[in-house]
Amino acid sequence: MVLEELTTSGVPLWRHPDWPERFPWLVQGTTGVGEESEPFDLGVYGSVPSGVLMSRWRRLLASTGMETGIHSRQVHGAELAVWTQPLPAGLLHVHGYDGHLTNLRGVLLSVSVADCVPISLVCEEPRTVGLVHAGWRGVAASIVERAIEALAELTSAAPSSFWLHCGPSICGVCYEVGPEVHAGVRPWEAPPPAPTPIDLRAAVSERAVGAGVAAERMTLSGHCTRCGPGGFFSHRGGSPARQMGVMAIRD
Repeated sequence: MVLEELTTSGVPLWRHPDWPERFPWLVQGTTGVGEESEPFDLGVYGSVPSGVLMSRWRRLLASTGMETGIHSRQVHGAELAVWTQPLPAGLLHVHGYDGHLTNLRGVLLSVSVADCVPISLVCEEPRTVGLVHAGWRGVAASIVERAIEALAELTSAAPSSFWLHCGPSICGVCYEVGPEVHAGVRPWEAPPPAPTPIDLRAAVSERAVGAGVAAERMTLSGHCTRCGPGGFFSHRGGSPARQMGVMAIRD
């Protein structure tokens, strides 16, 4: 497990502690709650006034040095969008994708989370990144395996050369779910007879290893959005707000 480090350069962004040095060309992290007086809610489908919301997104783009941002209305599925053609500046909003991949410079990928797992995928050569929103339905629908396969197709690189990080999300103690969730997420094991906690990040890592990612190139966040120190919004904790997992390639 690793603990993301908070940077407040323009926006509250929790970054992988090792990746800025390992990948100086990479933008990666998960936004946080921010100021108590004005939480940094980036949820497009919440109650934040549109002017305030767009101002926050512009701050996010400016602080990461990106001209273009991509966001999708997520459906807890396994569809992926692959971005390889030049895009205009601004915030591009699409529908129906729970994951994104790109080899473009200057394009900020984003996924909305508030307990689900933001999964960051990195291919060093050729430089290509992926970002996945992984709730239990998406994991059960094999979005993890599909994203790894799509990244391999896009780069012609072996999954064993990829890096993967599961960002801040609800932990295996706080996430109590029914047998149907266990059966969908970890079908190789018999589900429990009654609601029992499940570690979604651990299940993601097991699926990623099965898809060819090397265990030593994989990290899991030690932050829980539900029982952590309060740096993140939590759906199960009663918050309607959303943070964003983000990924991009610098120019």
